[in-house]
Parts: sequence; structure tokens; C-alpha cells
Amino acid sequence: MKRQLLLNIAQIVLILLGVTFFLLSSGKIATNLGWSFPWYFSVIFFAFAIICGFYAHKLADEAARQRVLSYMAGRPALSEKEFGEKYFPSDRAEIAARLRIILARHVNVGLSQMQPTDRFIEDLRMDDFDSMSTVEYVIEIEKEFGIKIPDSAAEKMTTFQDVVDYVSEAVKFKAS
Repeated sequence: MKRQLLLNIAQIVLILLGVTFFLLSSGKIATNLGWSFPWYFSVIFFAFAIICGFYAHKLADEAARQRVLSYMAGRPALSEKEFGEKYFPSDRAEIAARLRIILARHVNVGLSQMQPTDRFIEDLRMDDFDSMSTVEYVIEIEKEFGIKIPDSAAEKMTTFQDVVDYVSEAVKFKAS
């Protein structure tokens, strides 16, 4: 956390230095120092700022991953099939297993210890890993099961159990 904060501060300082050197090299700010500042000084500072931002983002992702792993620690590890059979009735077990496979492609952490009541945002930290992960997850579910999930329904799905319930009902409705 401290390293991430330091990287973010360094990024801000480097951007400010880059802007300053750009303004000095362009002649927008008169200088009494008598030094000439080439334009590439600003590019160098901007490049280092981008690098700091990249590493700060990687540290944030790793911290989120560690929070999820510590949240799930101590739970039994289950395969997708075992997960579906343990937590869901037989008519929903296969759907749950397929949904967990899809979810695994959208989070940056192993889901072998996940439980159906885990919340996507608070527990699995999908918002920390990728802001588009939830949208992509819903789209992939729609393709996999040949159903349509309205935005209003997707917003109400806060746990894995909610998704299994909705998809199971939608698949039954589609079949009838």
C-alpha cells in the first residue's frame, strides 16, 4: 500500500516536472536561468510517469488479489463439477459449473474456494480487477446460454447464487 502511494506521488511529481519542462522548452514561460531546456526532457518525465502509473496499477491489482485470496482462505477447494453438485440442486448444478468457468475468465484469482453467496464486488473484488469485467461476464453468459439479461436484472445480481438462479430460470423459460 505504501509503495503504491509512493508510486502515485512520484507519478504526479513527474507529470508536473514534464509539464514544467515542456512549458520552459516551448518558450511559454520566460526563464532567467539562462539554461535552454530541450523538449525531450518533458518526454522523459512523461515516460517515467507512465511507468510509475503502470507499476502502481500492478500493485493495486496484486493487493486486490491478495484480499480475495485471504477472504477465501480456509475453504475447501472444489472443481467446477464438485462446486455445482455441493451447492446447487441437480437441475442447476451443471449451469453453476459452467457459470463458474465463465467467471474464472473475468477475475484475476482462482475460484476453487468460492461459495455461491460470495458477492462480486465486495468479496471477489471484480471492480478492482477490471471495470469492464462484470459487463463482459454478462455478455459471455448471454452467448453461452442463448439468453438475454436486461441491465435491470444484471444490476440486481450481486452474488453468484443470484446469477445461477436467474440463468436457470431464463434457460427453463427459453426451453418452454
